[in-house]
Amino acid sequence: MRRIKFQFQRLNILQGALILLICGLFFGVLCANVFRGSFETQLRDYQLTVFTDISKNDVDYLGLFRYILIRNLKEFLLFWLLSITILGVPYMALKVGIFGFYTGFFISAVTMQYGLKGLLLILVYEFPHGLIYLPVGIISLLKGYELCRKIYHDNRSHLIGLFRIIKPYLFLILLLALALLLGSFLEAYAGSFLLKKVIYLFL
Repeated sequence: MRRIKFQFQRLNILQGALILLICGLFFGVLCANVFRGSFETQLRDYQLTVFTDISKNDVDYLGLFRYILIRNLKEFLLFWLLSITILGVPYMALKVGIFGFYTGFFISAVTMQYGLKGLLLILVYEFPHGLIYLPVGIISLLKGYELCRKIYHDNRSHLIGLFRIIKPYLFLILLLALALLLGSFLEAYAGSFLLKKVIYLFL
């Protein structure tokens, strides 16, 4: 019976996240179309400056890797620290909604600017590191919600009980952090290399 209840809880988490994601995507696409005139000029300027710099200059792969890794680990640690507070669930909802909005806006803006060719830019921008980030994000969302729920809904104990609840998640958090390390490496080296090769099509 408890197993069935847990399965329903997981389903509700996924349903809620999916609704927030779809809402974010919708508003992202909507804003991209409404404010199309204002960002088209900025996107064109971005293309002339940043794209040209990327194509002409050598990439500092090690420096880029450090920057991406530090950025990812900061967000990762913030997520799990907030997961053990009462702010955990609102923060997760906010992150999913913002991710949906950013994704919808980015895809719409790029495709409106470059047409079908923009899909190639989107693919290169998110590949291959996206194959690592996506499962890490989904697992973190599910387990982070589960942890937060255990602490604030299923638990009425003090600090010792709190540590007992968190302890089983530590190994998973370590594995996810290692996966982020791999994803950061792929984004810095493979992702930037592919972007540098494809960027000539947009100049």
